Amino acid sequence: MSWLEVLAALAGVLAADQLSKRHVLAVPHFALGGAPRAYVSIRCIVNRQLALVRMPEAWIVAGWVVCVALAFFLLDQEPFADNPLGAAGIGMALGGITGNVIDLLWRRGIVDFIALGSWTIFNLADAAIIGGLGLTLLALV
Repeated sequence: MSWLEVLAALAGVLAADQLSKRHVLAVPHFALGGAPRAYVSIRCIVNRQLALVRMPEAWIVAGWVVCVALAFFLLDQEPFADNPLGAAGIGMALGGITGNVIDLLWRRGIVDFIALGSWTIFNLADAAIIGGLGLTLLALV
């Protein structure tokens, strides 16, 4: 089992996510809305319109525990048992999920700040979840 890759990816994603959110929330001009000046821009919002925000904290934590249990189960299965790429992907996804769960519990909303063109605004945790799932699928090939 590749625990080092899982823990390194999880810790790296979680640290980058929480530090970037803290920085964006601390800089006042990022919180000003307005139209983006470039295709990639930083516009901070705290998304409180999610269905998860209205859930009791115990349910949010229970959902996170299920994700952790699923990660442990996957890491014990044959395609991932000795695959560092799959372990890193699972760690990235788990780090992103943990970052968003921390936001839900601490801020009662998820801090989003990366705007790409007319797409929705997202954060590093969201990108890590998608990237981690991609790496995990790539490890199966």
